[in-house]
Amino acid sequence: MASIHSSPGGLKFGEDAAQYDFARPPYPRELFAWLRDHCGLDVRTECFEIGAGTGHATLPILETPIHRLVAIEPDTRLADRLREKSAGDTRLAIDTVRFEDAQLDEASFDFGFAAMSLHWLPRSKALAKIRAALKPGGHFAMWWNVYHNSAAPDAFGRATEHLFSGIEQDPNATSGKPAFALDIAARTGELRNAGFKDIEHRLFEQEVAFTPEKIAALYATFSRVRMAPEETRARLMSEAENIVREEFGGEVRRIVLGSAYCARKP
Repeated sequence: MASIHSSPGGLKFGEDAAQYDFARPPYPRELFAWLRDHCGLDVRTECFEIGAGTGHATLPILETPIHRLVAIEPDTRLADRLREKSAGDTRLAIDTVRFEDAQLDEASFDFGFAAMSLHWLPRSKALAKIRAALKPGGHFAMWWNVYHNSAAPDAFGRATEHLFSGIEQDPNATSGKPAFALDIAARTGELRNAGFKDIEHRLFEQEVAFTPEKIAALYATFSRVRMAPEETRARLMSEAENIVREEFGGEVRRIVLGSAYCARKP
């Protein structure tokens, strides 16, 4: 199975930046309160973000009284959407470059974070670069919204599992194993091996209501769906909508887990 690091899927999100922005649910508000308190974010905090997208994590962090945020987003289409949404916030600098090529001065940042993005990078190299960019005592956080856990699928996950037959699977997913974001031993091990200390993991739950149109829009943002042939994508969208209508009464309410990790540079 091909490595996700070389997969073209990471370039697919910007094909419809407006849809991506609309379809992806927000991250739990409690997550940002935890980060603010746990990482000591305040008006002096210098931050960087890996894979900012359209700002689902960027904007809530900016709502915290931080000093500066360098948002790294290689897709200019997503970066343009974020620039529009941030409404000229002078604390935000958007760098349209791959994280591997970003120039981050060593020991210059108090806080770095990656929301739904670190799995796209070779993690040992990425974590080494992250650690180098942080000041001693600085924090790094990474988190994901989990929409499907093959080890414990919900009713809707079971009802729609067959839709993904023939579609390239997430290279970081393993059938019957915890979802990538929920593999706590693996993720904390990677942080530990990179030299981070005081590693913590937290789960945040939020109930999200999906109409047929909303669930189809969400599925359409998944990279492995976007890489599928047009006919396959159309079938998946149509069948997902029908399942919500016929099996769940027109609305499916799902518990979306936010799986978050935070660690400190000694």
